[in-house]
Amino acid sequence: MKGVRLLPWLLTALPARAMGGCGPSDLHKKSTGLITEMPGFDGAELKVDILCGEDGALAAARMATHRKHRAQDGEKVLKVAKRLEEVLQEEAVRGAVGYLVPDLLDHGLPTERPRQLKTGGLFSRRANQHQRDGQFKEAVADLVRALLRPKLDETARDKLMATLVDFLKKAASQAAKKAEDGDLSDLFEALEDEDSGDDNGKIDLTKIKRAYRDLSIKYHPDKNPGAKDRFNKIRDAYEILSDPVKTLLYDTGGIELVKKFEKESTELDRTESKDVKVTVDLKNVYSGHAIEQQRSRRIVCRSCRLQPNLPRCRRCKRCPGERKEKQRWIDSYRYTVDEYEEPSEDFCEEQKIPWSVSIEKGMMGGERIPFPYMGSQLPKKVPGDISVVLMIRPDPVFKRIGNDLLITVHVSLFEALLGFERQIRHLDGHLVNIKVDRGSVVRPGSGLDIAGEGMPLKEDSTSFGKLIVKFELDFPEEINGNKAGELENALRGLGLAPKQAGVLGKKRTEL
Repeated sequence: MKGVRLLPWLLTALPARAMGGCGPSDLHKKSTGLITEMPGFDGAELKVDILCGEDGALAAARMATHRKHRAQDGEKVLKVAKRLEEVLQEEAVRGAVGYLVPDLLDHGLPTERPRQLKTGGLFSRRANQHQRDGQFKEAVADLVRALLRPKLDETARDKLMATLVDFLKKAASQAAKKAEDGDLSDLFEALEDEDSGDDNGKIDLTKIKRAYRDLSIKYHPDKNPGAKDRFNKIRDAYEILSDPVKTLLYDTGGIELVKKFEKESTELDRTESKDVKVTVDLKNVYSGHAIEQQRSRRIVCRSCRLQPNLPRCRRCKRCPGERKEKQRWIDSYRYTVDEYEEPSEDFCEEQKIPWSVSIEKGMMGGERIPFPYMGSQLPKKVPGDISVVLMIRPDPVFKRIGNDLLITVHVSLFEALLGFERQIRHLDGHLVNIKVDRGSVVRPGSGLDIAGEGMPLKEDSTSFGKLIVKFELDFPEEINGNKAGELENALRGLGLAPKQAGVLGKKRTEL
């Protein structure tokens, strides 16, 4: 069939059912495999890729309200829709692709509705509701469906066509107004890419970087002297799309906000910064540790102000509005000031994001781990910072003193007098030997220092403080009277008998 191309991966036999090779998650995103070229709205060739869930009217409306192909001529939009309907009917007969136009629009979603209605008036009323909701693509599609009905009365046709032209103009006006605050599509276009509109909402930085590298070489002024402006657009687009904060500011406030951010202007507002406490064990800061969490964060939905029908935008809701004040006059002499919320044009969502906190060896309790710009987002504002404040649980065995560790070892009187050898299991599991040679006496309150067995130094994790071992003598509660004599004789034999008792202190002279 002339002008129609089938994608190779869809030429395999697919069951001829309402959605063909399309699933509910593919609505308005995945191609059906039908791509046709025809005269467009401005006379140039228009390439239309029919997406899952679309009929000819919706595909034509999507193209007519798209920034690249924006149209205000209702007759041309209707002509494109008729040609697309022919393509779909011919392919339904051939069955090569296995795609049939569904009877339900947005099947399986809360916005599910019948594609065809009984009268032009029903189409018109539904189109007006879409228009009031700012859904111009759906509004245009419903009017086109009404105009495609056979044996349409001329008066009704004129009225529907006038409404269609009005909606096309309003769509263009709304898009132009919203684009004043920044249109990321311009940046993607500069890198010869397009926002896929998929569900994760993340920019493919690898793809962006590759496109920037290739295009900057191709259009570099040294090789292509006439392409200086194109090169600058490529560079600027990459710098903004590769920086999440710049992307947010451009998307909600345009290039002027980005320039203020680059100059660190004090005019820019920031969302609230906050501290988040994370508690770990002493062994975690001895060996180092990574904490993997998920945290909830409000983000501004990318491009949903301009393209609310992107698949990922279906889960977004209006961002919190801006709090403002206005005067309200009570009478001719008195007024009061009321607070009100100015609704936001942007959309936000609460998103669970992976959160990795790296605990370095040797960190101290109370230290802050900074996460710049990771606070909640609001349109036209720089996100605040999150600071993770490290808290360390007391260890039952080791006590930290700066870069040193203190441990108390209980020894018996026998060990204190005759020596001993012990092993201590350290925080990471390795064993440390403690030895007091026979002949040395452990005195109450005495101890020893073991170099290199304390905490690792944060500045140099290969260096360690010392381990301070404090001895605590455990004296027996009592001695068997039958054995006391033997013990006394042994101690006297070692020269440990008490010195002769006397009176302490000097003799006082009485006056």
